[in-house]
Amino acid sequence: MEHHDRDYYPGAWSTGEENTPVSVPPPRQRGRISTGVWLCILCVVAAVSVLLTYTLTFALQRARYSEQLAKQQELIDRLKSESGDDVDPDKLAALSAVFERYGYYAGQVDEETMMTAVLKAYAEATGDNYAEYYTEEEYAAMTAENLGEYVGIGVSIVQTTLSVEGHEYQVFQIIAIYENAPAEDSELRVGDYIYAVSVNGVQKTVNEIGYTAAANAVRGEVGSEVTLSAFRKNGDTYDAMELSIIRGTFEAHSVTYTRSETDPTVGIVRISSFDLTTPSQFKTSVNALLSQGVEHFVFDVRNNPGGDLQSIKAVLTYFLQEGDLILSAIDKNGEAAHSYVAEVIRLGDEYAACNVSAREIGMYADLDMVVLCNENTASAAEVFTATLQDYGLATVVGKVTFGKGIMQSILPLSYFGNYTGYFKLTTYAYVTKRGVTYHEIGIEPNRKVELSDQAKQYNIYLLPEELDDQLQAAIEQVKQ
Repeated sequence: MEHHDRDYYPGAWSTGEENTPVSVPPPRQRGRISTGVWLCILCVVAAVSVLLTYTLTFALQRARYSEQLAKQQELIDRLKSESGDDVDPDKLAALSAVFERYGYYAGQVDEETMMTAVLKAYAEATGDNYAEYYTEEEYAAMTAENLGEYVGIGVSIVQTTLSVEGHEYQVFQIIAIYENAPAEDSELRVGDYIYAVSVNGVQKTVNEIGYTAAANAVRGEVGSEVTLSAFRKNGDTYDAMELSIIRGTFEAHSVTYTRSETDPTVGIVRISSFDLTTPSQFKTSVNALLSQGVEHFVFDVRNNPGGDLQSIKAVLTYFLQEGDLILSAIDKNGEAAHSYVAEVIRLGDEYAACNVSAREIGMYADLDMVVLCNENTASAAEVFTATLQDYGLATVVGKVTFGKGIMQSILPLSYFGNYTGYFKLTTYAYVTKRGVTYHEIGIEPNRKVELSDQAKQYNIYLLPEELDDQLQAAIEQVKQ
């Protein structure tokens, strides 16, 4: 029901006239009315005036209110007739009709934008924390990123804050610059802090527009230019600089590798996610370290949020024997719906990067290895950790993992009619070889290790090896 402020009428509670004294002849004695009687008469007149005014005002408001109710009832009856006598009108359609009829801001937002917002809100309201609605454009961008195809400047960043001359800045700290990316030929360096980006030709700080909007502003069309403002540490101070970069395509690296600074026989392979680039990059990393004489491996999946099922299946097939169980998917009724095992993989299109040949099955099974995890190791990264632990192939070092033992599927709405967009929702829980779910529980490391207070002062991606207690424990463990 709509709410209307009452109409007020100035003068409804007063005559609007002043009392002015006048001269009158002396009254005759007979028929004289006492002062008390005059007061009573005045009170009665005032009461009648107030009552009459209230009655007229209330009647007017009631008429306006009745008219409003009649209009609303007419709208409801029309919606019911359109929906059928035995069907309640759709709430969304009713709300939309009311807004279009009475809304002050009606017509200022197009229908497609409104529907996108409704679908995103619906996904959020389902109670599924991982449900999400994607527009066609969002899905295309997400697919491209899963393929490792990006448009932008080609840097890996972390969100943090920086205090410069008493002012607190929200910034993106650069932790890596990708090969053959636009940023590689720019003035940017690893460790720089981006604090502002051009938006429609105007420099906006991250403080002003937020991390998400600032990150989106760095992206754009191939060949277009973006202007960035950044700080670079110079001793105890920070130098500010502004630079422009022409956006282009680049391939992100989900896997990086290095030899330990303290022991060159130990190779450290960091897996930041499991996208469709991961299997090939993983093979390249391990083989490169083997060719350099590395004898022991630390697979670092700290802060890895997971990724694609086919990606993790391919990577684990390199360690397992043909037919070994990777995981079983359990539906909402507790029934095993699918099982995924190590096997030859032959996929087409974009998933061809996850293909595994017969000779690649189990090719890394004999590596001397440790898995390093933390509280932000989740989903596919937990499958990696749990599987190598369950098969006795690796010792796990670090902290209890996040505990995401559920799978999501993305369904195109075109399957269900003439609709566009995609809906992601949780479809299965899963268990690994041991048959025990770790959802909302996490995977228990064989050796628990906390970072020191000094180490926690650093971003984990920029943490020096000598201060990284967890990495040092992993190196010590793999050398035993």
